[in-house]
Amino acid sequence: MTLLKFDGFEGYSDPDDMVGSGSIVSSIGTRDVWSLQTGRNGGKSLRYKANNVYKGECSLNFPTIDEDYIGIIGFAVRFNHHFESALAFFKFGYDSNYSFFRINNDSNGNLTFGIYTNNAFKNPETYQLNADQWYYIEVKFRCHSSAGIGQLRIDEQLLYSWTGDNTDSPLVNPPYDLDYCGFTFGEDYQEPLYSTEIDDIYIADNQGTENNDFLGDIRIDAIHPSGAGNYTQLTPSTGSNYQCVDEVAIDESDYVEGANAGDKDSYSYQSVPTDLDDTGIIGLQIRNFSQRTATADNIKLDPFIRTGSTDYSQTAQDLPDSFGEVRGDIVLDDPSDSNSWTQAKINACEFGMEVA
Repeated sequence: MTLLKFDGFEGYSDPDDMVGSGSIVSSIGTRDVWSLQTGRNGGKSLRYKANNVYKGECSLNFPTIDEDYIGIIGFAVRFNHHFESALAFFKFGYDSNYSFFRINNDSNGNLTFGIYTNNAFKNPETYQLNADQWYYIEVKFRCHSSAGIGQLRIDEQLLYSWTGDNTDSPLVNPPYDLDYCGFTFGEDYQEPLYSTEIDDIYIADNQGTENNDFLGDIRIDAIHPSGAGNYTQLTPSTGSNYQCVDEVAIDESDYVEGANAGDKDSYSYQSVPTDLDDTGIIGLQIRNFSQRTATADNIKLDPFIRTGSTDYSQTAQDLPDSFGEVRGDIVLDDPSDSNSWTQAKINACEFGMEVA
């Protein structure tokens, strides 16, 4: 499994666009406190801004990880100033109320973090953050009665490492699979109202032979269609096919459509940013914003990669009945040779979709 999900919030026009089963975000709390802002590396970030009334809750679409494996998550975070009181802004583990890894932030700018069971930390550690500065936090966790694990790194520095029994005594019916990850930001009744930004999230586990450990301070970039590819078999709503899908942010006003199995569209794409070296490319994700518009049985969307003169189909995706969620397909290696991606390899590809 290794790299399970990642998102840098690029390509969305509104926080609601990124909520759904295919996205890394499963739900957000009161909509008024969430927005998309300029993030790291010129992209976007997800921002919570306190408004004196509402808390901000953001749950991730966490793929359940068996108790035999270790869950790994990384994310960038920036606070515009320190919380007024201690708050558990991050939880990762078995349920949000039982055994999990927890991070608090307090009015002095201290992060307090560690394994949290029986309503208490196990040997917590602290680390002081500066306001208005990006940090990259990574956490490992396994909930287990004898081989439990909890680790935390900030900017690739290991600050917490614990092993042993980290199950909560009231728990019954093991195994204790990892099944929850989320952020909570509290309302602040004193000026200035604080905000917190999250960016460049990844979720992984320790299976497989690659991307199965801390990945470090990663960045997530988005590239978009820039021209027609080998196939133009879908019907554009207006103009040329690629111009209907080349928006930097999601736009439903123009689109391509098709109903015949086997019909394809493919597009040339923008180049990978030149300041990203080949060793920093850990995988790519093909994302489609799509919907079912007819009652045809079993119609699916099959994303594919075209490199050289060969098409490589990926995982066929069920279509939702309305626009509103992005479906992503992670491809860790170049399917033409099973080796790692490079800038040149990605730049030479077309990416497309087929009616299946």
